Amino acid sequence: MFGLLKRLGLVGSDDSAPERWVVVDVETSGLDMSQDGLISIGGVAMRSDGRVLPAESFEIIYRQNIASTRENILVHGIGVQAQQQGAEPAEATRQFLDFVGISPILAFHAPFDRGFLGRAVKVFVNQPFDNPWLDLAELAPALDPKAGLKSLDEWLNRYDIRVTARHSAAADAFATALLAARLLPEARRQGVQDFRAMQKMAREAKWLSS
Repeated sequence: MFGLLKRLGLVGSDDSAPERWVVVDVETSGLDMSQDGLISIGGVAMRSDGRVLPAESFEIIYRQNIASTRENILVHGIGVQAQQQGAEPAEATRQFLDFVGISPILAFHAPFDRGFLGRAVKVFVNQPFDNPWLDLAELAPALDPKAGLKSLDEWLNRYDIRVTARHSAAADAFATALLAARLLPEARRQGVQDFRAMQKMAREAKWLSS
């Protein structure tokens, strides 16, 4: 059991190579998980020491039988033709699962991404999707409670993180990874050493603020 937890990044490791974590973001046809669907997934790997690995990136568009609304396209920029020529949903989902593997997953407002991804995995490939998740929208204020910030853009500005693109799944995943690269060392400076401890800190801070 201890070996499995180490592989998942849930406990500390004595190995010289840090654990691989994955940051994800999704674009969807709307905000309702019961009715709307995935448009695209973006992801980038990072090490648990905060080093982002741009070479280990992932992006895929789900084929849509009917493209999303014009208003929705204005949000994510994925046009009608790109949606209709996207990957077959089951294959897209399998590719995402292959990219993630057993890595812990980080996201900003993780319940949203986790909800849409979990439903896609169940519907299209019907296999387990039980990777542990960490919500940076909860961890950031837990580490810096006086900041009073909520949005990803606000937190990027807080740490003077400059990004050249936003509002695609891949670009937002990369921006979120850059934020994680600042938060993880700060968490360890505050004595929160591993993924599970960060999950606990984030949950407790959310509970105290509710």
